[in-house]
Amino acid sequence: MKYFNRHECMGIDTLKKIGEATMELFLVDGISPFGGVGNMLYGLYDGFDYADEIRSHEDMDVIKKEKLGLYEKILNICKDIDTYPKYEYDVTEH
Repeated sequence: MKYFNRHECMGIDTLKKIGEATMELFLVDGISPFGGVGNMLYGLYDGFDYADEIRSHEDMDVIKKEKLGLYEKILNICKDIDTYPKYEYDVTEH
């Protein structure tokens, strides 16, 4: 697991996109907004680098079929996370 400092790296735009994406997951049939991709999106708030896991998760296939805009939003969030410096330990103050 890799980590990033959410307080230093994540701007308000990315925070808003994550919040919007987690809410939009409630509109996707066939997935739980609290598990899988939803849970990992919430983990980004705490500085856990789940970008690769999100991209490859089976929920993303369902999201892509049902809500292409949401799928693209989630991929863009992951691209933002990719730009942050990573650490081997949790550096975010909780």
